[in-house]
Amino acid sequence: MELSKTVNLAKELVCIKSVTPDDNGCQDLIAKILEPYGFSIRFISSNGTKNLLAFHGTGAPLTLFLGHTDVVPTGDETTWDYPPFSGKIITKDDGKHYLYGRGSSDMKGGDAAMICAMLEYIEQKPDHKGTIGLLLTSNEEGDAVGGTPYVVEFLKKENIIPDYCIIGECSCDEVFGDSIKNGRRGDLNATIVVNGIQGHAALEQHAKNAVFEASRFISAMLDNPIDNGTQFFPPTSFQVSNISAGTGADNVIPGVCTLRCNFRWNDLQTPEKIEKHVREVAKSCGIDCTMDFREEGKPFLTKEGLLIDALKASIIEVTGITPSLGTSGGTSDGRFIRPLGTQTVEFGPVSNLIHKVNEMVCTEDLDSLTRIYVKTLEKLMK
Repeated sequence: MELSKTVNLAKELVCIKSVTPDDNGCQDLIAKILEPYGFSIRFISSNGTKNLLAFHGTGAPLTLFLGHTDVVPTGDETTWDYPPFSGKIITKDDGKHYLYGRGSSDMKGGDAAMICAMLEYIEQKPDHKGTIGLLLTSNEEGDAVGGTPYVVEFLKKENIIPDYCIIGECSCDEVFGDSIKNGRRGDLNATIVVNGIQGHAALEQHAKNAVFEASRFISAMLDNPIDNGTQFFPPTSFQVSNISAGTGADNVIPGVCTLRCNFRWNDLQTPEKIEKHVREVAKSCGIDCTMDFREEGKPFLTKEGLLIDALKASIIEVTGITPSLGTSGGTSDGRFIRPLGTQTVEFGPVSNLIHKVNEMVCTEDLDSLTRIYVKTLEKLMK
């Protein structure tokens, strides 16, 4: 089968193993594609993270496409149906073709659609009004150190403030076109070390199992939700992402249990309020523990405006679907762009397979996504 420019580029990118924060040549490949079109290209690197910043045109408005070239680890590759960096095109029972592999939907497919849309628009209007920009980082799936927030400081220093930012992250919930994410909850991580009393497994009367203590704490957190959500955001969530305990011996009751917890917080909360809530829950249960919290990003929201209007109209033109606005799901690097005053939204493929074994994305959706981005540029850059 003949593949479109978008799918071909996405396939090339998927075949590059770029586990965060290693770009492993993705951005060099993209730069070579952009150069013949007259983009000014700059690589900005810091702390092992590589960023590509490219611009075409001059003046306002500045529409910035934002993405990332890194992917999450594959896990056990033997659990995948095909090699996770094969970029294989498969046909499913629905008769549609899918690009298979780690990063296909999160977010190399979106990267390819953004890039091909920019190039198609420039081919149509080489002397277009305003500026079209692209920012790609190799550290979005990790801690973002040296990534988008580092580049944002450069943009502020150079007084380069985008008017609009479109992020090609997976935004759709059930079918392609059904949702624009016009905001995301904040991201807060915590390490909670629960203390018990170590002892012999047969002498439980002389010990206190730290895992049991941790389970009491988790149950209490689930029974005492932080909030019930707001007009624009879902409730603040609490998840335990990692648990470690024990000495490795089968006959020792663990005296310490370490929890790694994640909170996705809405506009009712602050990290300080969440920490206070968590400490109060632990105290009410009599849990002996220490806690350390780290904020990874604040919530952001873009209300109605020209960007949402243009994107929504373009989605309807291409898909016939009227998208809803939402803030559910994971966070993105939009949290670093929105504070600049930039209208910021996410729109990309369906999100049901991101970070999973056998990740894939519908090739038809990638081509539709490219057309939507082109139409959106036409409306924004008048």
